[in-house]
Amino acid sequence: MGLVPLGCSRPPTSFDDASPPFVFRSLDLKQQNERGQPTWELTSPEARYDIRRRVAQARSPQGVIYVAGKPLYRLQATSGTVINDGQVIVLEGGIRVERHGPQPVLITARRARWLPSQKLLRIDRAPMAEDGLHRVGAQRARFLFDRDRLELEGSPRIERFGKTSDPFGRQRRTNPEVVALPQKLTWQPGDGALEAEGPLRITRLPPGRAPEALPQTLTASALNGNTRQQRYLLKAPVQVRDPVEKFDLDGQNLQLDGAAQTLSSDQSFSGHWKALTVGGNSLLIDARQTTATIPLGCRLQRSGESLTARLCRWNWQDETLFAEGDVDYQRTSQRQRTRAGQLSGRLGPKGELELSTPGGRVVSAFQVPQRQRPLPPSPARPKPEPLHL
Repeated sequence: MGLVPLGCSRPPTSFDDASPPFVFRSLDLKQQNERGQPTWELTSPEARYDIRRRVAQARSPQGVIYVAGKPLYRLQATSGTVINDGQVIVLEGGIRVERHGPQPVLITARRARWLPSQKLLRIDRAPMAEDGLHRVGAQRARFLFDRDRLELEGSPRIERFGKTSDPFGRQRRTNPEVVALPQKLTWQPGDGALEAEGPLRITRLPPGRAPEALPQTLTASALNGNTRQQRYLLKAPVQVRDPVEKFDLDGQNLQLDGAAQTLSSDQSFSGHWKALTVGGNSLLIDARQTTATIPLGCRLQRSGESLTARLCRWNWQDETLFAEGDVDYQRTSQRQRTRAGQLSGRLGPKGELELSTPGGRVVSAFQVPQRQRPLPPSPARPKPEPLHL
């Protein structure tokens, strides 16, 4: 590692405090590991070097981070200060850290301290990282190059967009479809692993919903997942609220699939869908098909009515309803009870269930109130005697 002067101006004759710094045409710092493999390098087209303080002021510095002897990240900044011949490098203005390859990633900031010996980049002003579909940001961050690990603190934020774009391009992103606000966030750009400490709140626009419409909201105690796979596990307790489709659910762990646009759980839950109280042992919400399915242990109830089945599915667009497997429907009025292999119908305008079994076998029981016996006819009154004048 060293400085490479390619011509300098005004070389000092003594090294007192009044001595001007060297002005180099270029700066070239390099470091290798014990195997002789490059670990990092930093270059600049122009630098002013103070020999007494061992500080170099570099213009438009550019660097390369190597892992296992191969370049992994390339960085650049508007200006840089190199302290102790590279022990600490302060980068300022227009910082870009680029990861190239099949999954490109861009990290930007306004100021950072690079500690090459610790393989660490400390970012204390507006760190932001993005790939083709996601963007994460916070007030400050630590990037561990050897672990390929970005740790964000101070109001971290996760955003997911509906369309893939080039993170190195200049096109403007559209409004994000999903925004998550955790307490702490860790992201590994290389393999996409993501961990967020809660409590956290997520706002989500399902497919087809206008950006200005009310979003769906989810809360959880924590989140982990993968930005490459676009699958995220929300840790219990989880709540889902949708003011547009008028449902709210409370449950345990919930899986969010960004590619399929589904929410699913294999654990028990309860909640409301319009006028119905709903519950079950599993759940699948498909935003693209506008359907909610309870694949196991379905329970639906409203005032005076209840339905249980192995599986229930309803479409909140046309309000159709389907139940299958040991279906048991009960209505308090007239003590009606209907059992069938399957029932289909819809939710009525007042929240009542309107069910039918086309082509199916139904067993129904009713209790009809007994009518009172009619009273015997009254005896005929005798005709009055005629009047005689």
